[in-house]
Amino acid sequence: MSSKNTVVPFGTRQEAQLRLKSGPLRKEKRAREPVRPTTGRVVGFYPSTKNNRPVAWESQLEQKACALFEFSPDVVRYREQPISVYFECDGQMRRYTPDFELQFQDGRSIYLEVKPLAKLLNADLKRRFQQIARFWELNGRQFGVITDVELCHPTLQLNLKLLRAHQRVHLSDEVRQRVVHWIATAGPATFEQLAELLNSPTQVYALIAQRALNVDLFTPFSPTSALHLPEGIGHESRLFSYRTAPDFE
Repeated sequence: MSSKNTVVPFGTRQEAQLRLKSGPLRKEKRAREPVRPTTGRVVGFYPSTKNNRPVAWESQLEQKACALFEFSPDVVRYREQPISVYFECDGQMRRYTPDFELQFQDGRSIYLEVKPLAKLLNADLKRRFQQIARFWELNGRQFGVITDVELCHPTLQLNLKLLRAHQRVHLSDEVRQRVVHWIATAGPATFEQLAELLNSPTQVYALIAQRALNVDLFTPFSPTSALHLPEGIGHESRLFSYRTAPDFE
């Protein structure tokens, strides 16, 4: 199957460029519209500052995934239901729409499926994902699966929920420069020290949320939480991992 007709990677359209936070929300075209709420099924939208639009999610796991994508410095952009393709499975052509496409800082992109680990252990589903991964490999793309094991970190998710409320807090250049000078001169500071310096815990949370400061997001915030300047962006700054073929382990 020719990738020319089936694969539409990031970067091929003008909207791949990030817009200013103050700009209007963009309506993203999805390959498949999210399902409507049904009995026992919860769906909704994640208010993404990184994408400057609401991102649709179809399960609580997908909602958690959006939070990790949003705050991972290595992720430039992500979109849901990005494309539908046809791949060969057991002698038949089958349609498939990945849950997300992510673009990374180094220009790479990957298609991700979000699934509970219990379902991934099913032999038939694993074989289907192996065939999907093979399809993307033939088209020069990457495919992975992210499960509840990678997504369900209660402390991390609570921290990200708190930071989400501070993503759009205005930070003046003076505040940013003041904090950079302080840490560059004295070294890592505690949350309490910076909150006293700025006379505003809200601005400290905003500096973290807007990636002007780094902190260990896998431990609860406290007055003694150590804050430091970003040392660069790479895969080590990603807040999640994912599973790849052939075993997805």
